[in-house]
Amino acid sequence: MEVTELKKLRDKCILFNQFMLERGAIPKELVGAYTESNRLLESAYQEGKIKPLRAASNDIDDQVIRHMPSSMALELKSFFKAKLGIDLDIFEKARLKSIEKVLKKGKINNPQEYELLLNRVDEVHLAVSKAEEIERLNNLLITYDKGK
Repeated sequence: MEVTELKKLRDKCILFNQFMLERGAIPKELVGAYTESNRLLESAYQEGKIKPLRAASNDIDDQVIRHMPSSMALELKSFFKAKLGIDLDIFEKARLKSIEKVLKKGKINNPQEYELLLNRVDEVHLAVSKAEEIERLNNLLITYDKGK
């Protein structure tokens, strides 16, 4: 077990908690839980226990991929890059995979999927090479808006 891996995992998890606290994305009642989480993460790091740090890191990845709005996930990715100097491509890959799933099924089922596609259109709207993708995205967005 490498100390640098332990440190990266601890830093990632603690920075995630910091991001959530600073972003105001959690209820005040849960602030204590994040503080306790940081204490447990630091304890696992000090004791050289990699399993709980990996588990916490995996939980964060899952939470970001499945439950966090894409705009917030991109902000978190930038936050990690600025603070840790690492690029967490897992978020981007998962976001693109989610976009592909929506395109494949041909229907937007909820506001999160709508936001995901709307953000994608904003990203690629100037790219001539993405004209076909933009048209598909816009058609789905229009259909979803009409169904509201």
